[in-house]
Amino acid sequence: MKAWHIENLERIKLVESILPKKEGEIKLKMSKVAISSTDFAYFASDAPDKNAELTVPGHSAVAYMSEDDPSVGLKMGARVVVSPFVRHEEHGVKKVRVLGVDENGLLSDFVSVPAENVYALPDGIPDDEAIFAEYIALGNNVLNSLEADKGDFVVIVGASTLGLILAQLALYYQMIPVLVDLDAEKLALAASWGVYYTLNPTYDNLERRVEEITGGRMAECSVYVGDGVPFNTALRLVKDKGEVVVAGYSVRSGHSIDVSVVLTKQLRLIGVADGYGEMSSAINLLANRIVKTDGLIASRINFDDVPEMVVQCAQYPYQYNKIVVSID
Repeated sequence: MKAWHIENLERIKLVESILPKKEGEIKLKMSKVAISSTDFAYFASDAPDKNAELTVPGHSAVAYMSEDDPSVGLKMGARVVVSPFVRHEEHGVKKVRVLGVDENGLLSDFVSVPAENVYALPDGIPDDEAIFAEYIALGNNVLNSLEADKGDFVVIVGASTLGLILAQLALYYQMIPVLVDLDAEKLALAASWGVYYTLNPTYDNLERRVEEITGGRMAECSVYVGDGVPFNTALRLVKDKGEVVVAGYSVRSGHSIDVSVVLTKQLRLIGVADGYGEMSSAINLLANRIVKTDGLIASRINFDDVPEMVVQCAQYPYQYNKIVVSID
């Protein structure tokens, strides 16, 4: 196998090694891996809290079976999507580790992953949509963590890939999303998908606008998914005894939090960091055209072009939502 290892900007190398295959795992030929510019920037950084053993990025991927596997009923050449959510047991407690976040990811020509992490793709779902299945799965777990009902307002702080998908899921489950971000283009994309309430802190008084939108009661819940807008925004825009979810993968930078707001409003804080158990539902939502992904892919490169893109993303970490690396 060949995998890109990124230790920092000075050490980006293509490493060739023998692919170990454990019992219960399936060997896959990778086809497309989607990576955000912030992921590339993080791997290239010298952040003091960075895991030195984590050098291979990539947690969104479409692949092909490299051999027949009766255990999952798939034959060689079958097209699959890889779930990055790996279940394991630690000190007797079941936990979920995320490929490309907690352990080395999928940016290689071949991988070996647990059989339960491989999902057959229907012919009607193109690769460019399938690579977003993990975000839909994560979004489902976010909404499942809330006690919100149909008709409730949910403020989504951050129009990242996850934020844009969450807004669509909220609509599907008959909640009312209010999307907040500094990027006018991302807000316009959400509006084109039917997200009616989009707010930009540069131009909008957020608290006043949310008060107007909700008829004075503020939102029942909020979800923080991005770094561009201060975290305390998610606290300010919910009602007393509301819910605030911090969602996504390992936050790359620290955020200050106004604990006085949490206590005064008696808010319930929740963390959601994986989409385990929701991949089948995510594939079904894609197959039924519930979630749109057009506009989320910002750049496409070949496998050999990874080093140049890493350097670019290190300079401009918020430039791209998703970069698709073709490995075929």
